[in-house]
Amino acid sequence: MVRWILLTRYGEIALKSERSRSRMERRLVSNIADALTSEGMKGRVWVSGARVWVCCFDSEESALEASKVVARVMGVVSVSPSIEIRFESLEDLCQKAREFFTPRVKGKVFAVRAHRVGHHSFTSKDVEKVLGKMLLDSGASRVDLENPEYEAYVEIRGDRAYLFDKVIEGPGGLPIGVEGTVLSLFSGGIDSPVATWFAMKRGCEVHMALFNIGGDPQIYSALAVAKVLADRWCYGYRPKLYVIDIRPIALKIAQHSPEEYIVILLRRAMMRLATYLAKDIGAEALVTGESLGQVASQTLRNLAVIDEASELPVLRPLIGMDKQEITAIARRIGTYELSAKMVEYCPMGTRKVTTRASLEKVREIESRIALTSDELVKTVENRLEFDLRSIPIDEVLEKLKSVSGGCRA
Repeated sequence: MVRWILLTRYGEIALKSERSRSRMERRLVSNIADALTSEGMKGRVWVSGARVWVCCFDSEESALEASKVVARVMGVVSVSPSIEIRFESLEDLCQKAREFFTPRVKGKVFAVRAHRVGHHSFTSKDVEKVLGKMLLDSGASRVDLENPEYEAYVEIRGDRAYLFDKVIEGPGGLPIGVEGTVLSLFSGGIDSPVATWFAMKRGCEVHMALFNIGGDPQIYSALAVAKVLADRWCYGYRPKLYVIDIRPIALKIAQHSPEEYIVILLRRAMMRLATYLAKDIGAEALVTGESLGQVASQTLRNLAVIDEASELPVLRPLIGMDKQEITAIARRIGTYELSAKMVEYCPMGTRKVTTRASLEKVREIESRIALTSDELVKTVENRLEFDLRSIPIDEVLEKLKSVSGGCRA
């Protein structure tokens, strides 16, 4: 019986110092194992020769399904379901590869791609030429290195070779967990899930904070989006969604602030609340989904005024992207469909926002609102907490259906 093995590639991890690389490889192996277990699959995972290997699968179909899971692990550049062969010579290698590729390449325009690691009496080009000739003799149509219909891959390592014809792209980046913990200000709309995803891609364990201003419909709409991230991408840790009820604070701000400053003051209050929560859970930075100049509250001046309220670094992965780019990524990572259904919760009726907020004026308004540290701490302490990996998605969607309402954004 042919056994299939997953040949898994990583990228920038290989460029790190020996100590950092070893640490990141261990975390990547652990995260891949968690991904397989989470999806009800089994596999032995190890690192060798700048590759991560997952063994073994009884069929190409099961190996392909496992590959699709592994390709959602941060740090993975690509995955290929492969078969392993042993060989004694170039001729032996190409004969065995011929048996594997012949039924797949028959009648097709093709190319052979060989990659070799180790010392051999032949080159990668020799493999491509000899195997290419054999496949032509076995019924392939012709060779086209630029635009082939089919690509036959051979990765040679010592006296073993790995044969495959699929390369499933992964997100790349760094394994989740190697860069510490951050807290994402999460609305569930199109932008914040993408920003959260990018923070994960850079090796962060990301927890999410939702500021409740619209009640259960808002909570469960955002929870459904957060579940997509947790179930598809958050392998290697247990992401949490924290829900902080800011309706009393929002009401205070609306009562004491000019209309054009309401959003700025509310964002500053969120920064303070997020700082308290981040410190409580051990997060070292905040993440937001803001893009420079996308809306009035996201001008450079306004972002500087908003950031002044945070005691922690504020990371903005989307700062240079436009809405079209962000939307394309949301579609790719699977959050767009639910995010696009989010409604806008705007009980304060704000229609205009200053584009050049004055920090001096903001502080003067805040002195009238008089939000105390005790009040902010108590608001954070009264938060709700959801363990995203443990909640069944069907339960979330059913609850969302029962509480849905509000005005479409």
